[in-house]
Amino acid sequence: MSFNHIVIQNILRDKWTYVSYFLSSMFSIIIFFLFTVIVFHPSLTSLDPDSTLGLALMLASLLIYLFSFIYIAYSIMAFLKKKTKTLGIFMITGASMKQIRTLVFRENILIGVLAIITAIILGLVISPLFLMGAKVVLNAETFGMYFPMKAIMLTIALFLVLFVVISKVMTRFINKEASIQLLKSDVVIEKSIKPHYLLLFISIMISIGLGCFLKRDHDIVGSLFYVAFFVSVLCTIYLIISQGMRFLLKAFERSSAYMKQTNMLLASNLNAKMKSHANILFLITLLLSGVFLSTSILFSSYYNVKKDSEENYPYSVQYIATPKADPSMVEADIESIEKQLSTVDSHKFFIEFKSNEERRIGYMSVSDYNLLHTEKESLGTNEFIAVAGNRKTLPITNVSDDTYLQHFKLISVNEKNLLTTGFQKTYFIVPDKVYNSIKYPVYKAYLFELDNWTAHTELAKKIIKNFPHIYEERYVTSKIELYDAEMFTKSVMFFIGSMLSLIFLSAAMSILYFYLQTTLLQEKEKYAGIRKLGLSKKELFTVVSKELAILIFVPFAIAITMLFATLFAMRTMVSAAFLQVSMMSSLCFFALFFVSYIFIRKSYFKRLLSL
Repeated sequence: MSFNHIVIQNILRDKWTYVSYFLSSMFSIIIFFLFTVIVFHPSLTSLDPDSTLGLALMLASLLIYLFSFIYIAYSIMAFLKKKTKTLGIFMITGASMKQIRTLVFRENILIGVLAIITAIILGLVISPLFLMGAKVVLNAETFGMYFPMKAIMLTIALFLVLFVVISKVMTRFINKEASIQLLKSDVVIEKSIKPHYLLLFISIMISIGLGCFLKRDHDIVGSLFYVAFFVSVLCTIYLIISQGMRFLLKAFERSSAYMKQTNMLLASNLNAKMKSHANILFLITLLLSGVFLSTSILFSSYYNVKKDSEENYPYSVQYIATPKADPSMVEADIESIEKQLSTVDSHKFFIEFKSNEERRIGYMSVSDYNLLHTEKESLGTNEFIAVAGNRKTLPITNVSDDTYLQHFKLISVNEKNLLTTGFQKTYFIVPDKVYNSIKYPVYKAYLFELDNWTAHTELAKKIIKNFPHIYEERYVTSKIELYDAEMFTKSVMFFIGSMLSLIFLSAAMSILYFYLQTTLLQEKEKYAGIRKLGLSKKELFTVVSKELAILIFVPFAIAITMLFATLFAMRTMVSAAFLQVSMMSSLCFFALFFVSYIFIRKSYFKRLLSL
């Protein structure tokens, strides 16, 4: 019998240990392969690598590869833990550490190569559908099918290196003494979790304090503060899970329900594996928290694009001519724009304002201001209105040092941006007579508002292309073009985030599967002994169902609680759409987890009873 034959037989005899490792690795490789199919698509050969799409796709590929590296490393560690007893048998029969490490290395390389080949074959099968979806999401005109030779070669090269490096490094963690000791004792008793309630309280207070400071003064904190806040949150989550689990179990043991039905057996089982359960709950909670939060942000980001575009650029097309602009050029430009807009329903406004160019403060007559609003304003001789010139920036209201308005009375403030954001800091709306007396340069603004403006993207792009900015002469902007650009950015974010969320969900389920696999043999022997004492299959099913429910739904509940706690803390910064999307996505994820729970429970219980 050759060494390679031993490797293959070792895999086949314990194939279920390798199933999750193989499937999760294959899934990570498929996602990476599909991204590279888009990156190397012929339609993107002229794409600037420094553009938004180029950077986003390359960054996504890098993130997926890095996550795959970490995740596959975890998978191998779980595999080694499961195989420790088997490796101990090889050692007792005379195998050297070099042979053991070679055996494990070849097993992992074989599984890795099979995962790469299978992932590429499946990727080629589903890539036409994936490209169709990418075409819709990224709003690409041509995204047809092609044979992705570059994507295949890159995927094979990178993941082959990944499996070789990880397999080499991880085999160094094989411990001869631990393997033999486990083989002799057959059972490893976990250390119980010690009470650290004071540490938990301190950790919660630190996290809350850092969070409140971040919310209040987020503009002045540095990157080191964010790291400290992130670490404190991680510590708090782990302590809540571990100490909460210990406290609830102790409280349950003192309750009257403890002696009923199979509750005593369930509590005993949870106590025996309290530490490992807490670690698994912590890992799954972190993955699910990232999935829920990112999914809510990605989906809800679509809801505010239109509103944000209107707040930055209030009009469909805005043409501002400076005092230095050639009148004949302006006249020809406006005539051309009107001609292009003649095919759609639109409304034209012409206003002017004078600008203190040094302070970037605009002055507008109340007559022109009323042209832009349905509610008409009237001003007394010494009254004015302050209107915002920048989005999310309050207008200037102190006019004590203003040449013309220092003795005027402010009657109202309009926080809604008047023209293109940032063109002027503030606009002062004054009586017509006062406006005529102001000796500042005159700017002329031609404003066009289109009905159903989001449907006229191509028209807006054409106008912006034909009339680019000319410094100190004309400035042309469009909320339609901004809306299209922002929607594209959100689409790229959604495209990337969705794929990453799928990987995180896959990782969460795979981690749980690995954990169940590593304890399966020990659990089978334990329950076989208990059944000899009279435990029925129904009672065993109840205990297993409750334990699996804790492992699956407790992390889900904690992650959902953290999501809505975050939303509550940011309630003044998030829209109602964000809350609605979060609720809908939570319900969808709950349905997915419930189906997963039914499937895992049935499969695990069946294998638990098998010989």
